[in-house]
Amino acid sequence: MITIFLHRLLQSFILPPLNSLIIIVLGAYFFKVHRTKGWIILLIGCFSLYLQSTPYFAYKLNRWLSPEPMQLSSLNQAQAIVLLGGGVNTYAGEYNVNAVSNSDTFIRIRYAAFLAKRNPDLPIFVSGGAIDTKDSEASLMKKALQNEFEVENPIYLEPDSKTTSENAKYTSRILLQYGISKVILVSSASHIKRAGALFERNGIKVIAAPTGFYSLGYYKLPILWFVPTANAMMVTSSVLHEVFGYIYDVGF
Repeated sequence: MITIFLHRLLQSFILPPLNSLIIIVLGAYFFKVHRTKGWIILLIGCFSLYLQSTPYFAYKLNRWLSPEPMQLSSLNQAQAIVLLGGGVNTYAGEYNVNAVSNSDTFIRIRYAAFLAKRNPDLPIFVSGGAIDTKDSEASLMKKALQNEFEVENPIYLEPDSKTTSENAKYTSRILLQYGISKVILVSSASHIKRAGALFERNGIKVIAAPTGFYSLGYYKLPILWFVPTANAMMVTSSVLHEVFGYIYDVGF
């Protein structure tokens, strides 16, 4: 748990908005010592804060990291579907339960269900442990697949992983025990590259099935692409998290 806390703390320093705010604070400090350097650092901090919160930058960054959507014909080339968790909502009083899958995970669940119903013979392996809840992400995803999407494919749990690296390691071990070496991997568009590389490293061939692509369609006027929004900053933060995660887990 301490490792997870330190991991999240480090993330906050290298992702927006804190990464830009740190630069701004440094600029304010240097402004007292050297006005020119202080102004330059302040401008860099302010510009980076603005840039990371624009829909256009978030869209370009997301598309740069995301592969193309999977062709449905690929369903016949795999032995199983693997669904990775992306987090939970730890307060779900309206459902009278302790936790439910968060919006990012639910998008993945919906796509996995879409694929599963087009090939009912494919088993589904759901991966995700419990970090902030009693129930594992895997168990919550299984409930959603069966209760909300009425998926009838056999579903197997990997309920112990707490990171993408562990997702790949623990799930690959289970897959190989079942004689499965090629899967359709379902995850967020910006996450799939890192996840796929880690599964390949653990001996599983991957057909990437990305979902949750970020779109500029909501912003009808191009001028709005450059108006900062909280949602755009959240997308930028998510993609940068994957960039740094890929470098850490896989390398350059």
